[in-house]
Amino acid sequence: MRALKNWIAGGSELFRWGAVVTIAAMALLITASVAMRAAGTPLGGEHELVELMMVAVVMLGLAPTHKARGHISIGLVVDRLPPHWQTGCDVLAAVLVAATCLVVGWANLRSAWEYATQSPMSTDFLSIPLYPFKALVGLGFWLWGLQALFGPRAAGHGGDHSLQQDGT
Repeated sequence: MRALKNWIAGGSELFRWGAVVTIAAMALLITASVAMRAAGTPLGGEHELVELMMVAVVMLGLAPTHKARGHISIGLVVDRLPPHWQTGCDVLAAVLVAATCLVVGWANLRSAWEYATQSPMSTDFLSIPLYPFKALVGLGFWLWGLQALFGPRAAGHGGDHSLQQDGT
């Protein structure tokens, strides 16, 4: 179990850095595109690249955001329950997040396999294959689901429901 938690933590950290690098690459590409347009020789297809990079940023950020408790949660009811009920709600939420993520991840990995083997799909202008991005969507959701179940802030472990000074 400890090895699995270490693998999930390592995967989340790898995905976090992947998102950081992708954002930096997006910023450089957009800057270059604007400069090239100003010079009268626009880059072709940069919008497709930026769209695909946005998919990568979101998928790479799901698990690290969960680990940092960055996803939106509303505790209007749960915060008023006794601590053992709050823990039960945390466990239920973690199981539901994990189940949903594992199903969505599996569906996207199957689509990625179909795109790669049976019915290839690509972007319109640059003809970039879509299967790696579908696979990234699947892996991003799987890692998020595993993070919800086994991460350091897994259900019932660190589910602080008290309000902070700023009301969040």
